[in-house]
Amino acid sequence: MTHLIQQVIKGMILSLSLCSLCAVADDLGEQMEAYNMPDNVIDRFDPESRIPARGTVDSVRRVRADGWAWDHEVRVYLPASYHHAEAAYPTLWITDNSLELIQAALTGDALGYAPELIVVAVGAPTDVNAAEFQRRRSYDFIPDKSQMGAMVAAMPDGAVGGAPGFLDFLVNQLRPMLASEYRLDLNDQGYAGHSGGGQFGLYVLLNKPESFHKYIISSPAVYQPWLDMEARWHEKNKDLKAKVFLSAGEAEAAHPIWSAAQIVSTVATMAERLTVRQYPSLELTVKIFPDEDHLTVMPIAYTRGIRALWGM
Repeated sequence: MTHLIQQVIKGMILSLSLCSLCAVADDLGEQMEAYNMPDNVIDRFDPESRIPARGTVDSVRRVRADGWAWDHEVRVYLPASYHHAEAAYPTLWITDNSLELIQAALTGDALGYAPELIVVAVGAPTDVNAAEFQRRRSYDFIPDKSQMGAMVAAMPDGAVGGAPGFLDFLVNQLRPMLASEYRLDLNDQGYAGHSGGGQFGLYVLLNKPESFHKYIISSPAVYQPWLDMEARWHEKNKDLKAKVFLSAGEAEAAHPIWSAAQIVSTVATMAERLTVRQYPSLELTVKIFPDEDHLTVMPIAYTRGIRALWGM
């Protein structure tokens, strides 16, 4: 939906807010028709509409990746119109099991104010404690130590290295499983990850970019390994086909932990490198969000990333 259509709907709703409920419904439908609004938008505001005002979490399951010693929780969110349509839907895969953040980012999707997406949240189950949550995500997201340089070298053997297998789990195990159950648009698959999930996003983008069509990469760290991976990619490939939203929070540069992790400099150096390469098929959006730190930037990065990549 275009920005103009959104503004028209907002104006009509506000202008009719003091009317009686029945009058609102009747007048709103008539005015929307007069403005030549799309039928699917008008239908949402029909008093007889069966489309709910919000999407729902349709399934929650635990799935064991090949070669893993633990289960990942997998939650699937379906947009409001899913059970009232036959179309396939763009799909956003979100790591760290952060479904609630994506649901917040999609506020208004049932009313046409945000794109309607199927969301697949993957990560540690909610009953895992903080230490175990961090242990599992570090292994899932980070490639072998030999690829990661000095910052990761001191980590114990087996603490990292799962990134190739985790990618295989998402793309070759989970995706076919869920595609057999849900109408996933396999030509519009997006990935979103923050911090370690952002690093995993860079790993996928610079090694197997065809795994997803769109990437929201929020606050990744430790720039040198990703620069090295990009150099190896560029040596053999002169194009990088993807739409990428790369971001960080401004306040991450002035925090002793996040600055030591080189988060803002990682976003800056990767943005510069990818821009200089001039990959013909790469669509890159870069944002440094004022005043936001490593935690407060998460919902903003996801909200803005979704709208940038799906055109809202």
